[in-house]
Amino acid sequence: MSAEIPFSNIDPAEQRQQSLDRLLDYVGNTIGRYHPYYRKLFRKLGIDPTALRSYDDFRRIPITRKADIVENQADFTLMPRYPGAGDTHDAEEASPELMAKYRAAAAAGNFRDIFGMRPEEERVREQFLLDWRPIHFQMSGGTTGKAVVTGYTHSDLNERFSRSGAWWYSLNPALRQDDKWLNLLPAAPHLAIYATMLIPLMQGQPNFNTFGGKVMPTESSVALAAADEYNVVIALPSYLMHWLRIAVKMRSEGRIPAVKSFRVAYCVGEPITEAYLSLLKQLFAELGSDNVIVVEGMSSTELRTGGFYECAEGSKLHFDPAGFFAEILDPDTLEPVEPGQPGVFVWSHIGWHGTAILRYWTGDYVSGGLQWGTCPHCGHTIPRLITPIWRAEKDEMKIRGTRVEAVRLLDAVRGADGVNTFQIIVRKADPADPFSRDFIDVTVSAQPGMDEATVAENVRLNVLKETELTPDAISFASAPEVEQRLFAKKLKAEWLIDQRPNPNA
Repeated sequence: MSAEIPFSNIDPAEQRQQSLDRLLDYVGNTIGRYHPYYRKLFRKLGIDPTALRSYDDFRRIPITRKADIVENQADFTLMPRYPGAGDTHDAEEASPELMAKYRAAAAAGNFRDIFGMRPEEERVREQFLLDWRPIHFQMSGGTTGKAVVTGYTHSDLNERFSRSGAWWYSLNPALRQDDKWLNLLPAAPHLAIYATMLIPLMQGQPNFNTFGGKVMPTESSVALAAADEYNVVIALPSYLMHWLRIAVKMRSEGRIPAVKSFRVAYCVGEPITEAYLSLLKQLFAELGSDNVIVVEGMSSTELRTGGFYECAEGSKLHFDPAGFFAEILDPDTLEPVEPGQPGVFVWSHIGWHGTAILRYWTGDYVSGGLQWGTCPHCGHTIPRLITPIWRAEKDEMKIRGTRVEAVRLLDAVRGADGVNTFQIIVRKADPADPFSRDFIDVTVSAQPGMDEATVAENVRLNVLKETELTPDAISFASAPEVEQRLFAKKLKAEWLIDQRPNPNA
């Protein structure tokens, strides 16, 4: 299977068809032969994986959810049986074509043949294992229950994962080969930290990993950035805002000089809106880095790729159709929506070994859907996920009988004139009475020189305009006090806390 799909001089419909063709080939020749979970599922549903010819055929395969993976963890790993090994698990033996490829690759030996060539069968089996045995593992955050663990084979890392890194670096013309990266993402055994560690190394890109504020204190990483010339930063946007506020404060106190070297900031893991983006750019300018390009990115432990990113500020997330097949589905009917219409992002791996997943229900609600066409910024024909993206099941709540998108409520407060930083708490007016009225409590840090009464009125009007609700209480605190609350439990800021015992009842 070729790794290339054209990104210029191609009709978007033809590009999507090529992606689908690659997917169907992968399902028929790899998943159907070597994937224990889907082999069992196909038998149960009477699906012949080699007979799928269209998208409607493919949709006979049910949605895969997180619980399916957690409950069948080992069976989501592709693993052909080694010829002659016996009936060890539910998979076919590696095909003669595959074994011929491994024999050819083994003929020359490798770095392990230091003291002479090892036996041929040992070298052949080694090539088989390099292609199929997972050697690197990572896990999801596990915030919604037991974590998902995914595995990468040697060939995944050096071919498919490496491609996703090249995609990342090649997509944005603002990036340069001699850029030095500062990674502010928190340390944990998940994709966010592994991708931002491994991909720069595999691409030969200078990169310092701080592992976030709980490993290297925020002031220490600010001092590091001030002492050297870092050009690109990658972070959770909430922590980046916190980091920039501390950096600006340290500059105003004369503890660090102006930091003028930043040109690009990658924000991942949380939705970015216009108000959010504007505040980040303003803080960069106050630090000394004018005209910083702030771009979005996304990935997940299940997805396993280096991620999908914007090519330029506001260009929306560019999706790689060579390694994945994208669907946008109605969250209620699970039917595909029209291009550009909102829905839940569902994807399938193409060509990956190790952990492989079909039709994965991300729970990510893409507000602008998927647009398959030419990007007006880079000029490439590439499908784009139109952000903002929020959690379909988690980022929508009912307050006083009104269904509210969390991202709209947050943006209403964030975008109010005079707001520096904030936190929203939704609770019951009487905590002892679960049937009492919903109460919206907003704590705000006002921008220097702003009248608090004016800022409070701006917040009220913005929230009413965006959600048709009015905050019950607006109080004020200093920026350090608010941010201490935001990051009290974890590095991802808790902008909105729902303290009600049964929020959506």
